[in-house]
Amino acid sequence: ADPVPAMRRALPLIALVLAACEAPFDPIAESDLAFALSGYLDASADTQWVRVERVDPVAGVERAAALDVTVTLAAEGGEPVVLAQEVRTFVTGPAHLFWTDTAIAPGTAYRLRAVGSDGVTAETRVAVPDTAAFEVRVEPERNNCPIVVTATGVPRVADVQARYVVVDPLGREREVRFSHLLALRRTPGGVRALVHSGDDTSRLALDRGHQIISAELVVAGAEADWPETVGLTIEQALVFGGAVEGGGGFVGGVVTRRFPFTPVISFGRSCMSGRL
Repeated sequence: ADPVPAMRRALPLIALVLAACEAPFDPIAESDLAFALSGYLDASADTQWVRVERVDPVAGVERAAALDVTVTLAAEGGEPVVLAQEVRTFVTGPAHLFWTDTAIAPGTAYRLRAVGSDGVTAETRVAVPDTAAFEVRVEPERNNCPIVVTATGVPRVADVQARYVVVDPLGREREVRFSHLLALRRTPGGVRALVHSGDDTSRLALDRGHQIISAELVVAGAEADWPETVGLTIEQALVFGGAVEGGGGFVGGVVTRRFPFTPVISFGRSCMSGRL
């Protein structure tokens, strides 16, 4: 995650480790696919990030070089905005990220389009859910048992996260995020998720002198076109093909709700076997 969690321009919802999210393809099979598009538009964030990669080989072009491509975003019926390109290197190699601070409106559909200098094009429609009926109810832990989160008013839940801001002995902050979609169930009363935050403190592997200075739950609502992601992180879900014309991958739209909570350590099998 970005080291400055207070900046909402930081990669939203989930640390944008999209370096592992290239749309899979067979390099031997003939294909007219031009680009892989992955990412999401977040109506609750002030900066949007998507990843664009060529899936057809381009001779003599290094992966770390900027792509010769123009990426635009436009509300349906509106004027397109050109996204700025930024190349970041992750453990799996360089990633071509495109961003804009254009405001994203809930309940609106957008067109994301990538056009190469050679004329090849890939584009997709991104539907952002409305926030009018999106509500989240959070039931606190009982006897250190899991938090129960219930979301209503959106067709699908894209992710439920616990986010922690950790400070080291030198006062440097970092944000760590854990996805808690392993237990998710649709009910007549909404989409319910269990957040087993007791394991998170161990997964943080805090050294002596490190402290958790804040914690919050983040619930992301999505439209019906969002892939079923139970058991997957949002990054893993993005590799599945969607309605990308001339390309692969998936770009979805989300809105988020955030709630502070107090981290606890869970003990006993009865807590970890909590039911939805």
